Amino acid sequence: METTPEAFGSVIMLYVDMEVNGHPLKAFVDSGAQMTIMSLGCAQRLGLERLIDSRWQGVAKGVGTPKIIGRVHQAPIKVGNKHLACAITVLEKEQDMDFLLGLDMLKRHQCCVDLEKNELRVGSIGKAVPFLGEHALPASAKALTGENEARAGDEAGAAGAA
Repeated sequence: METTPEAFGSVIMLYVDMEVNGHPLKAFVDSGAQMTIMSLGCAQRLGLERLIDSRWQGVAKGVGTPKIIGRVHQAPIKVGNKHLACAITVLEKEQDMDFLLGLDMLKRHQCCVDLEKNELRVGSIGKAVPFLGEHALPASAKALTGENEARAGDEAGAAGAA
């Protein structure tokens, strides 16, 4: 516990504040996700539903297989005070996260996940955005953290009983 205290606690996922189509949003930063995605409900709340190109329908493969209903080719996003263009794949059913900033946009905008400084640097605009603290996470992220802690406690209890 003295040398690796992080092994005994939960890991806070990486979220940043940004704007999409003029609406504030907490975006989950996921370099392990191939593409940037949002749920249909999120697209509707942000006023982007009319921009969904349904020719890009399909099935997303990864954790589960949600239906892709289309793609927004050029959504206006704002990171800090800088505007960027972002292509977003829209999934049919609600996800644990409304908006996930994936590897496609991280690479396109030359982003760097800096865990030492706790920030996302966007190289194409020369701007750094701090990752959100636990208190500022969206409710869905807090629920997931609680579930993971409960699951880890159950697994530790089961291992101790064995």
